[in-house]
Amino acid sequence: MNKIPTAKEFYDNHYSDDCVIIMRDYAKLHVEAALEAALEDFPCGSSTDTISHEEAADAILNAYPLTLIK
Repeated sequence: MNKIPTAKEFYDNHYSDDCVIIMRDYAKLHVEAALEAALEDFPCGSSTDTISHEEAADAILNAYPLTLIK
């Protein structure tokens, strides 16, 4: 996983003066990283009574839509 910048690093490197935009973008960065990490670590088997990797990926990656961060 890529290094997620600290809030201070993100703020210092962001080109917007609007703190709401900066905070929203920073939250999206962390949500995306968390979802990707959850997908990488998700255990899935080959049994017929378990869900497929594609179904699991879809469920995890859509668990918390970024559109909820406003």
